[in-house]
Amino acid sequence: MFNLKRQPQRQLHRRLQKNRIMTSTILFAVFVVIIISSDGFGVTKFGDMVFDDKAGSMKKAGVTPAVFPHSKHEELYKCDICHPKIFKDKRGANDITMQKNIDGKFCGSADCHNSEKAFPLYHCNKCHAANK
Repeated sequence: MFNLKRQPQRQLHRRLQKNRIMTSTILFAVFVVIIISSDGFGVTKFGDMVFDDKAGSMKKAGVTPAVFPHSKHEELYKCDICHPKIFKDKRGANDITMQKNIDGKFCGSADCHNSEKAFPLYHCNKCHAANK
């Protein structure tokens, strides 16, 4: 014989199951949209970096702080070209000086501005421009 009391429970169970599936589908879609729109799967893009930690010696040398266009370099090169081989990945962890650049370290390395790939270090106003 057919049980009339069990029928509404089954319908309720089916509706709840459909709601769970719909909710899971919506959450998955939102997750996918977030991942796709994150531009690089969580990789943070940096803008210009101003190296003004040695302002006293730069003022004495008559130059403004160097401005490093990190985002421009991100467009041209992959991160592992420079990190961690030339630069440490932590902001402020690299003690960059002009003398070290001239000695072939940091920006003056053989893969950067001491090569045919980029302008030479003696083009001072390329990095030390007052208003870029």
